[in-house]
Amino acid sequence: MCGGISLAVGAGTSGAVLASRLTEDDDRSVLLLEAGGDPVDEPTVNIPIMADSVRGSQYDWQYRSVPQRHACLGHVNNVSTQPAAYSRARNA
Repeated sequence: MCGGISLAVGAGTSGAVLASRLTEDDDRSVLLLEAGGDPVDEPTVNIPIMADSVRGSQYDWQYRSVPQRHACLGHVNNVSTQPAAYSRARNA
């Protein structure tokens, strides 16, 4: 590699692996950015079975799909919510 500065946005699984691989080049500086804090003691974020309780909380980006014609038939107005099962900040 040729060194330089790299910026990785999103410290999810892929972003963290990418940043780690980029740091294998001693001539490269890497900045890894992630939205939000680190709710290390928050069980709703750290226990996968609790993921549904994250909906509507400060850790949910509250993304919603457009109404679906052939999917999400059991959801209100056929709109899917996307819970964050890992640390995310609220979309400001």
